[in-house]
Amino acid sequence: MVNFRKLLDAWLFDWRLKRAIKKADWSARTYRRKYLVIVFNKKPECVSMQGIKHLIRTKRFAKGFTAEKARQMAVYEANPKY
Repeated sequence: MVNFRKLLDAWLFDWRLKRAIKKADWSARTYRRKYLVIVFNKKPECVSMQGIKHLIRTKRFAKGFTAEKARQMAVYEANPKY
């Protein structure tokens, strides 16, 4: 039963990751912004670089956290294509 739970959790994470990557690509093409896929609370989330910088300014992250560190820990980075 434990193995089934781990398998289900892994499948759900992969499904959410694929969905977040598709959303990041679509948003980068549409809004011409850089988007990152970052894991928050064991869930992949799509966040723009401007959104990351806003969260840093409003002290949502620990002191010393920068946008460059967010880029390094991102699972995926979607750049706009001009």
